[in-house]
Amino acid sequence: MQPLLTELLGLAGIDVENYSIVENQLILEVEVHSEKAVCTRCQQEISSLHQNQHYFVRDLNLMGRTVLLKVNRRQFKCKTCEKPFSEELDFVGNRRKHTNRLAELIVQQVIHSDLHNVGKQYDLSDEEVWSLVEYVSKKN
Repeated sequence: MQPLLTELLGLAGIDVENYSIVENQLILEVEVHSEKAVCTRCQQEISSLHQNQHYFVRDLNLMGRTVLLKVNRRQFKCKTCEKPFSEELDFVGNRRKHTNRLAELIVQQVIHSDLHNVGKQYDLSDEEVWSLVEYVSKKN
C-alpha cells in the first residue's frame, strides 16, 4: 500500500497499491479491501469471489497530470441467486469512465462556460461532456 498516495486520493475505503507515470499520466492502481459485497439482486452479503475485472477510470488531475485509476471491480457469485455480479463502488458509476467527483467538477465548469471549451480543457468530445452532464443530472 502507498499511504501517502492513498491519503492524497481521498476516496474512502480505497487504497492505492501501486503507481506509475506514463508520459503526462499518473496511473494509480487502487483496491477495495472489504471482504464482502452486497448482491445487487437479493441484497445478500457475499464473500465468494468469482473473478477480477481491471479497467481504467479518469479522476481529477493532480499536479498538472491526468490521473487514471486502475480499478479492480471484483465480481462475486451469489449463492442465493447463483448469478455473478460486480461490486458497486461509491466513487464511480457502473460502466462509467470518469469518477463521480470529476463528472461533478466538469458539470460545474459547463455551467460557467460551454461544452466545447470544457471538453477541450479535459481532452473530451462534446458528446462525452454532455454524457457527463446527463449522468450527474440523473444521479442527483
